[in-house]
Amino acid sequence: MDPIQQNNSKGFSLVELMIVIVIVGLLAAVAVPIYYNNMYTAKKAEAYAAMGSIRTQINYYYAEYGWYPIVDKKDYVIGAFWNDIKPGELKGINFSDSSYYYKCKDGEKWEIVVDKKTTFLEKDLKLKHDGSISGG
Repeated sequence: MDPIQQNNSKGFSLVELMIVIVIVGLLAAVAVPIYYNNMYTAKKAEAYAAMGSIRTQINYYYAEYGWYPIVDKKDYVIGAFWNDIKPGELKGINFSDSSYYYKCKDGEKWEIVVDKKTTFLEKDLKLKHDGSISGG
């Protein structure tokens, strides 16, 4: 046999490499949006958990005084007169203590706000006195 015609190539052909690159690209195109959606959902879940803790403190105040704490403008939750939440207790992976605000002008209708400026959320996340959640 002529050594020129002998085909003992060790490696992949260009077509094989292109097929692998296309498959990897398709997998990435599917996986990356799913990953980002799951990360965003986890961030919102962290915020919901902290808002639940704040709501518990609001309800304790209501049980003691018969009305919700009145705050004319939105105020930080940490260090407020109406709760026992200490600095660092609401801090998580994605949110800091300064991410959470509370407001209630009439002692009846309150709102807890997670500020989008201090978080990775697209909009302010709001929990209202009736239990409805908006934004995020």
